[in-house]
Amino acid sequence: MQMMHALKRPLRTFACAAALSGSLVTVPAWAADLKVEVNHSRLHALGQAASTVIVGNPAIANVSVSNNNTLVVFGRSYGTTNLIALDETGRQVADFDIRVTAPRESVVTVNRGAVQTSMSCAPRCVRIIDTSDAIQPTDDLVATTKSVTGYADEVAASSSGQD
Repeated sequence: MQMMHALKRPLRTFACAAALSGSLVTVPAWAADLKVEVNHSRLHALGQAASTVIVGNPAIANVSVSNNNTLVVFGRSYGTTNLIALDETGRQVADFDIRVTAPRESVVTVNRGAVQTSMSCAPRCVRIIDTSDAIQPTDDLVATTKSVTGYADEVAASSSGQD
């Protein structure tokens, strides 16, 4: 009888340790279901078709539906928000967090008095759009980017025979 009691204690201890370790291995509360870098896009496949997508804070992430089962997530600014997707009957088919992080490449922030500008220095430093930068230099960069991409769109349309 004493032998049986001696065996039960280690088994109980092992069972408790296994149960506790399972809870310690879970994903931390701050970990997001989807991570995307700022100014980058990422595809996310849904298990079911979605007709409505709701983003908690569209200033952090922009989400568009590529097809019924695929979302395109664009990181707008740093932070965490959530996404809820509904099917055509209004039933929830997805609910997860989106965490927008800093880019992996070398980003340098230059401060000249109160004016902040950001640069990507991989392999050479060029200005990038960052929501925390000074307004006027960022607006100038956005205007330049739009003029370049607009010109590229015109060339692509004319070469394919479209007007």
